[in-house]
Amino acid sequence: MADTDAIAGATIELLEARLRRLSYLLTGASDYTGVPTTPDRPDSLDETVSRRVARLDHELEKLSRSVPAVRDVLQLHSRFPDLFQPTTTSSTSQQIPEGLTSQTLTSIILSYATAFPETASRLTSLNDLPIPDAESSASLIALQPQLDNLARTQAEQAASISELRIRTARVLQRWYEVGVVGSGECWAEWEGRLEGVEREVRRLEVVREGRENEV
Repeated sequence: MADTDAIAGATIELLEARLRRLSYLLTGASDYTGVPTTPDRPDSLDETVSRRVARLDHELEKLSRSVPAVRDVLQLHSRFPDLFQPTTTSSTSQQIPEGLTSQTLTSIILSYATAFPETASRLTSLNDLPIPDAESSASLIALQPQLDNLARTQAEQAASISELRIRTARVLQRWYEVGVVGSGECWAEWEGRLEGVEREVRRLEVVREGRENEV
């Protein structure tokens, strides 16, 4: 009988722990002892969790019909659901060590009580973050094909500019070889020929002066 009562008590404690965890997931708030607060009762049937989930499913279906990216993600989820599963830890790390009493477990949990309000405040602060308008996000997604075309055009222009630079470098090299170096060689040849003519003229003048002196 004592074993049955112990098992029943442990089962109730585990159920209460799961209930507190669900309450914290729903509200994100806790009291000063770290115990999650009980969520408020919905005002109407439309505010229940099942109705809210149904509305979210309906909105997601509408969004998937209008936004191709959302539809692709949903198809990817239906084909490869393992990609969207969180990484599971080993079973040994999830097991409660044997030999610990409820008081010991409670003290261990309460030692982390100071972290609960901080985490709750961070989760609450997420509500203050502005959510982008769905139409704006859809319009940005619709611009993706144009952005892809612009990226391809930019890549083609970059390739053309690179080719023009190579051709310009070759033209400059040809102009330097023909216009600068070739002209220099031509002027050097002309200068050499002029020097030869001058030497011949001087020689003829010396010969003529010698003949005149003999006469």
